[in-house]
Amino acid sequence: MNVTTEIHGAAATLTPHGDIDFQHLAQLRASVDRLPPAVTAVAWDLRDAPFIDVAGLHLLNTPGDPQRATSITNLHPQHRRLLTVACEVFPEADFDRYLHGPGAVRAA
Repeated sequence: MNVTTEIHGAAATLTPHGDIDFQHLAQLRASVDRLPPAVTAVAWDLRDAPFIDVAGLHLLNTPGDPQRATSITNLHPQHRRLLTVACEVFPEADFDRYLHGPGAVRAA
């Protein structure tokens, strides 16, 4: 999997190219870990990630990460279904903020 990283001041956009699954979770986490400490906001651009399994939820809700605001953009219908189920199963995890946030724009 290739992950494109763009940094603009205190914000970074990470764009994974391929499926987000357990096989790629360590690589995706490493992409976040390589960000400079000055980055306080991370946006996951999912336009090129046609499929996400529960590993994607781990990226959005990992205890111990530096305090960074996390958002997602370009959600596909499958991403929305996964987040909807996650909201029902784990209501305390606050996954609904990704469904209704300003970055939850549907992919083209």
